[in-house]
Amino acid sequence: MSVPHPCLLAFLLINATLPAKETYHWATDKGWFGERIPLPTGFAPDMSWKGIEEIRFAPGMFKPDQPDFFSYAFVFSLEPDSDLSAKSIQEQILVYYKGLSRQVSAGKGRKVDVSRFSVELVPEEKLSTVPKQAGKPSSFIGKVHWIEPFATGRDQALRFEIQAWKDDGRKRAYVFVCVSPQKTDAPIWKKLRKIRAEFRINGEV
Repeated sequence: MSVPHPCLLAFLLINATLPAKETYHWATDKGWFGERIPLPTGFAPDMSWKGIEEIRFAPGMFKPDQPDFFSYAFVFSLEPDSDLSAKSIQEQILVYYKGLSRQVSAGKGRKVDVSRFSVELVPEEKLSTVPKQAGKPSSFIGKVHWIEPFATGRDQALRFEIQAWKDDGRKRAYVFVCVSPQKTDAPIWKKLRKIRAEFRINGEV
């Protein structure tokens, strides 16, 4: 049996695992790892979105000296009436990262001023790839300015590419997010976009 990375274990201990009702195809390579957690999360109970989050972390996710440090992809599978406006996405992402940094930092004996955190989000119609089942999603690029709590305890700017859509057949709403602090022409972004392009929701509608 494999043992979770200590940082991932800390992340998971503040969440409850959900039964696998909806499954996904992730085009990840060896060394990528992940988990499924409920929304709202245990570390961000004030999120108004309800559903699940499934995550795939790059091999260097918790290793600051690696080029794929804090790089990952995740999908929110949400209740069908979820608000997917730019304003709502911005608000939910901010609540999520405030809660994550606050709780993980507290577990390491640090206190963070989450009032300094911010999210920038702008529409972007020309993202290079789209999840195959998304049709014509709303697309955004942005940044989260926060304190990375797992490995460094330092200020970090995370770049985001986000696509959101509703699936009437499945009666679900989806938000797919690629994340990395690296510049968007770095090799890790090529991998993240490939994962996004090949992502699919398994099972018939």
